[in-house]
Amino acid sequence: MKGNLKITRVKREPYFNMRQAHFHEQHEIYYLISGERNFTINDHLFKISKGDLVIIPAGDMHRTTYYANNAHERVAIIFDDEVISGLYDEFGKEYIRQVLESYYVQIPEGRRAYVEELMNRMLYEAEGIDELSGHMEKVYFQELMLFIIRCFKNGPQMGELDVTNDIIQNAAKYIYENSDKNISLNDVADKFGMSSSYFSKKFKSVTGFGFKEYLIGVRIKEASHLLLTTSKSVTEIAISCGFNDSNYFGDAFRKIKGVSPNKYRKNKGAI
Repeated sequence: MKGNLKITRVKREPYFNMRQAHFHEQHEIYYLISGERNFTINDHLFKISKGDLVIIPAGDMHRTTYYANNAHERVAIIFDDEVISGLYDEFGKEYIRQVLESYYVQIPEGRRAYVEELMNRMLYEAEGIDELSGHMEKVYFQELMLFIIRCFKNGPQMGELDVTNDIIQNAAKYIYENSDKNISLNDVADKFGMSSSYFSKKFKSVTGFGFKEYLIGVRIKEASHLLLTTSKSVTEIAISCGFNDSNYFGDAFRKIKGVSPNKYRKNKGAI
């Protein structure tokens, strides 16, 4: 089996937050073994608990923040399209994209031990036991993906999640859809009937993002896509994504992606 696959299992202390939102050119499965977390993917906000599984499609901006004063443990699996090319062939790329873009698949409580066992087997093979380990790891991953597809067909999706705050959800959606425009904190706060200081604090507490951080993150996400899929110049992309200054765009891009826009394009998104 071809393609890149990486699995990690990490336990975090109470009040742990991801330092900044990020996005990558591979898909990710995030499974919460214990604890509770706030999760933001693009303009979707929700809370997850023990046994919940989240799918983050390639290129989608995401971040997790603490929900309560407790530790948590998670498994994260990073994989590219090549790893699931067989599923594309079997079920059709459009259908598998629907699964990936559902963001959330509910795992029945009685089947969580099965899911965790598959992940434990993947973690074991990831240690490189012998020359067959890479193949075994991907076989277990294929089984996990088939089970996720079954759950997707039979279970509630994103609409069933506990959205933590409807107003902030709508505000995030508004920012996401208008990120190419010259919008400000005051503009959005006024639109949703809040003072700018209250909206700023509420948005941060619910999403984990500061307003400006979120807006720039959305713009860089779109810029990354355009760099890889169009022949527009860096300056044209900067302007179309809402940046008035191409130098500022370059600095913001490097801060989030770690490389310049030109190098990102040259490397076809590989960092």
